[in-house]
Amino acid sequence: MGSPPTAEPIPLPNWIPGNQTLAERLGLGLSSDWNWSGTLFQSWESLLLILATFWCVLLSRVVTQKLRLQGSPDLCYAVEFVLVILPCILLVTVAVDYLHFIGLVMVVVTMWFLRRSRFLERARTRSQFDLGGNRPMVLSVVRSLTHLITAICILAIDFGSFYRPFRKSRQFGAKLMDTGIGLFVFSMAVVSRRTRHLSDLRRSVVYSALPLILLGLGRTVSIVTLGYGQDPHEYGQHLNAFFTLGLTKALGALVSILARKDLYLLPLGIGISLIHQFGLSVLGLSEYVLDEDVERSNLFNSNREGLISLPGFVAIYLINIYVNRWLVANSLLSYSELVRKLRVLFRVAAVLWILFVISAYCIGISRVTCNLGYVIWIMAIATTFLWATLGAIDLVINSVMPWEASRLEEQEKGLLTGETAAREREKSIAPFTINQALNRNGLTFFLVANVLTGGVNMLLKPEDRSDFESVVILLVYMFLATKLVHEMLKRGIRIA
Repeated sequence: MGSPPTAEPIPLPNWIPGNQTLAERLGLGLSSDWNWSGTLFQSWESLLLILATFWCVLLSRVVTQKLRLQGSPDLCYAVEFVLVILPCILLVTVAVDYLHFIGLVMVVVTMWFLRRSRFLERARTRSQFDLGGNRPMVLSVVRSLTHLITAICILAIDFGSFYRPFRKSRQFGAKLMDTGIGLFVFSMAVVSRRTRHLSDLRRSVVYSALPLILLGLGRTVSIVTLGYGQDPHEYGQHLNAFFTLGLTKALGALVSILARKDLYLLPLGIGISLIHQFGLSVLGLSEYVLDEDVERSNLFNSNREGLISLPGFVAIYLINIYVNRWLVANSLLSYSELVRKLRVLFRVAAVLWILFVISAYCIGISRVTCNLGYVIWIMAIATTFLWATLGAIDLVINSVMPWEASRLEEQEKGLLTGETAAREREKSIAPFTINQALNRNGLTFFLVANVLTGGVNMLLKPEDRSDFESVVILLVYMFLATKLVHEMLKRGIRIA
């Protein structure tokens, strides 16, 4: 649950004459201010934190394989917890001042590893690259890191040690916690398919969207009953992230019927985002949403943030269903085909970041309205992450340190008997144990994290805790949440 963040508007840039925003000078009809250079720096810090956590995931893969922990899910979990979750907690709290230094260390170590491993020579000798079928590792890593970072932040934000510039923006900005809902929509889209028939629509609404909406309703009722605070400027007075995800899923499933082919999802999503931006800029919807003087006199006014932003999130949803279908269209690739995919992703990411800079300058980046700038920003982060994951895992690490080859070597040396190997294959616990657990029961993990967050806020008064106490509480909190889904993975239990 988590207490509402203290969102801070970006100060008015000094270089704008007459105290006007750039949007007002261009006649876009917006009334809110933003500092585009500040937005760029916020986005850089957010991306660096995400990439640092991702780098820790890669490090955990290398370490667990070097230590030959493939047959021990509990030891794999312990190593991953220390190498991934602990650094992420430190980097959003007490160690944030070292983020850029750590980024430099990451670059140096990565370049050393690439040069020493001679990965290109090994990659060229591989007959094929198996991306993992309909659920490739590249997508599952993105989804799991979204869950991990979001879960850490929703509790860490209540402690004084949390890095304030990572908090959500009130109106315009590109902070770390602004990425949460956008990347959750991305995560939801990459495991979805376009609606082809009414039966598909019914299944999407009943089995996917409705549970999320019911969870949102339950959260609202709980907040009202317990008298727990909620910032109405985030999703509205009654709506929350679960409502946004559920309604996005339902509307996205409905709209995707219009696409006769997966390819049509891309222009459909882009078109919806452009129309949405036209409404925000020209028709004054952005000013209506962000104007604090608009009274919350009825249900729509009270929840205008969550309702007006829905078209933007639907656009993200549709575009990323297409991204998923493009990525898994052929899961068995030759070296040249993999390199071609990497080049496409790199070029698309470069174009998106250029568009992000332009958007930050012209219309701002607003999570609250999910404007065109926000859609571009989320797509830029997601595409960059896909490119980095595909290159780092499938091209580099799997060429230098193939997981299956390591397991075969252990079996040949007698470390894994045939019966043990068969049992381990059946359990399907391969590299990135926590990643697998979160992908199998991501919603369960997030619900548990929300319940634990509420408990910590009511019982432990996080605002009064020291830096050391906050780190300890966050470690215990993440251990309880991740260990639960990890045990479910070991036992083959899947809820949601």
